[in-house]
Amino acid sequence: MFHFIVNPVSRSGKGLRLWKNKIEPVLISKKILYDVEFSKEHGDVTKICSRISEKSLAEKNCTIVILGGDGTLNDAVQGIQNFETVMLAYIPTGSSNDFARDMKISKSVKKCLEKILSATNPVELDLGEIITEKIKRKFVVSAGLGFDAAVCQKSSHSFIKRNLNKFGLGKLTYLAIALNQIIHAPKADCTVEFDNGKKLVLKKFLFAASMVHRYEGGGFKFCPKANPTDGKMNLCIVNNKSVPGILFALPTAFFGLHGFFPGINLIEFSSATFNTTIPLWLHTDGEVYQKTCRITVRNFEKKLKMIGI
Repeated sequence: MFHFIVNPVSRSGKGLRLWKNKIEPVLISKKILYDVEFSKEHGDVTKICSRISEKSLAEKNCTIVILGGDGTLNDAVQGIQNFETVMLAYIPTGSSNDFARDMKISKSVKKCLEKILSATNPVELDLGEIITEKIKRKFVVSAGLGFDAAVCQKSSHSFIKRNLNKFGLGKLTYLAIALNQIIHAPKADCTVEFDNGKKLVLKKFLFAASMVHRYEGGGFKFCPKANPTDGKMNLCIVNNKSVPGILFALPTAFFGLHGFFPGINLIEFSSATFNTTIPLWLHTDGEVYQKTCRITVRNFEKKLKMIGI
């Protein structure tokens, strides 16, 4: 059975209209067995997925279909308790859609739905997890500590971004906030200890992005070699760079060429612990929850079963 969860405010309110005009009519015409629930506030998607997951053992081909952005997808995996008996599908309607970008999921709602309804076997993807002194949270695409999380935090509270999103121009807000954060980034040092015993001591730490997929932040190819099926995590760390150096290197990240610059390290790992000298913002799939001085990041190999990709 297909369980649809719709974020009605995704794509600045288009999520609900896409459901009513392009998805539900197809399900009805094809006589597909389904149910649908709409998220109303933060935490709803996680609760709904938890409830569906609990019943999945008694249900054949239990499939949760998410209609939303990367943040909605992130909320969904927090609620799935039985990854062995639940399959996940995704129709991207968010503003960044980095998961869809990496998996080459079509922007056409019709094509996405067709692939989901005709899928036979799921694709098994890696899933990440961060652990802090306060929370433990999974992530589908990436988890970031420092600059990238600070940009997410500022943009999520931006009145201007909400209005620009209505015209498809929300990325202009990200750019303005990113420039401000680069110039006013807090001064911190960071120590990283990897599961293989390797240790890095980083001065003038800017950020670390631990990634399952290649893209973050609406198209930045921070980890160009990331592969969501190889059982490994990829890391992009930036430190000890001047403001002009960062401004020069950042645009090249759209093409995955930033790794050639000094002060930017691209590393493959399975688990790592980060310690910073001051609390920094932390995000998972663009959702920001706290500032912290210490996180552990680890990878779960082929944990997530996805169809329609």
